Amino acid sequence: MAVTSEQRAATLRLTFAALGLVLGLSSALVLPLLLPWSGQLVLTLVTLGLALLPFGVGLAFPGTRAALRSAQSLPVALGVAGASGLALVPLFALYRADLRVLNHGEVTFVLMIDSRRVARVEPSSGESALAGVALVVPAGEHDFRVVADKEGGELFRARERVEGGHPHLFAPLSAGYCFSIERRGYGDAASELESEALEGPNPFWVLPDGISWFSPSPEPGLVSTSGGTLSCLRQKRCDY
Repeated sequence: MAVTSEQRAATLRLTFAALGLVLGLSSALVLPLLLPWSGQLVLTLVTLGLALLPFGVGLAFPGTRAALRSAQSLPVALGVAGASGLALVPLFALYRADLRVLNHGEVTFVLMIDSRRVARVEPSSGESALAGVALVVPAGEHDFRVVADKEGGELFRARERVEGGHPHLFAPLSAGYCFSIERRGYGDAASELESEALEGPNPFWVLPDGISWFSPSPEPGLVSTSGGTLSCLRQKRCDY
């Protein structure tokens, strides 16, 4: 049985779609590792471009141009690009972590991670949901170095491990301050307020998912909820 032109066009579209998926999904998997300091928007655009690359190459050749110019090709190409872009979202979160950096010292400092300047942090002593600087950093082990903004002297240095997908706290000049995680249950999970101190030799902690920053959990009855537990990071002057 002879193969019709429509069948050949459908086979070409399927072939280019498979190539696009291979390139797009591979990019979503590898790019967050190859370009650890690139933002999600940049990686998404690169992933979309690579997923659509086979279609672009196919349009450049007369033998495949007619098949890819058909009305059926557009939804196929958009579907391949969309699947690749969506695959990047959980992978980006897996390879990255949120980091809150606090400065309880007297001078503004600059945070260097792996010799890369990533933030300038002003002093702040009050408990505020906006205190410090919020960053997104790659997962894995990194060299953290804190230097005075004007003088340039080193104030702190440590090698820390960042766990992908989890929030972290880094407070290198926090002598005299104590941190804790407060938990309160509501509804069917109602419980008294519990407090767990953050301890350890380094001022670097991995925190529970879903934690709020320095925003105390409301008293039972003041919040409408079907149940569950709220966690909040708190700080105060140490008692000792």
